[in-house]
Amino acid sequence: MSNYLEEIRTDWAETIGANGGHCPCCDRWGKVYGRTINQTMARAAAWLASHTADGSWVDVPEMAPRWLLRSSQLTILRWWGLIEGQQNDDTKKRSSGRWRITRLGLDWVKGKAQVHQKAFTYNNRVVRFEGPLISISDCMGEFFDYSQMMPPLEEHDE
Repeated sequence: MSNYLEEIRTDWAETIGANGGHCPCCDRWGKVYGRTINQTMARAAAWLASHTADGSWVDVPEMAPRWLLRSSQLTILRWWGLIEGQQNDDTKKRSSGRWRITRLGLDWVKGKAQVHQKAFTYNNRVVRFEGPLISISDCMGEFFDYSQMMPPLEEHDE
């Protein structure tokens, strides 16, 4: 029985890793999707860092600027471990809406760390990373001025 199950899992992994397909058991669509960190995500990380560098949480729907809310790019940064969401105890809501920068995220925003350029996810979980290691400045345009985007950040312990 376990050989049969392994064979099915292998076939499914090949299906979702290629063009995607419908699960033969539940008929749900599945595919591994790749996302590249982009300039909007980098700006979102910098905004969050400027509000949570002390380790506090920020209510993003209440506090974030319009450009960030419209982009819906901020939460994707969790796949790289750059941000984290506060646990949601309200079963009526999908999430708490409260986020903060992680230690890695703060180092990345400060230009002290690099992450892989691309994250591949399935069912909202990272299955692998690919591409070169990149810094925040690698995500910005040719005329990017880090000092204009980021105010000085305070150090914090996590």
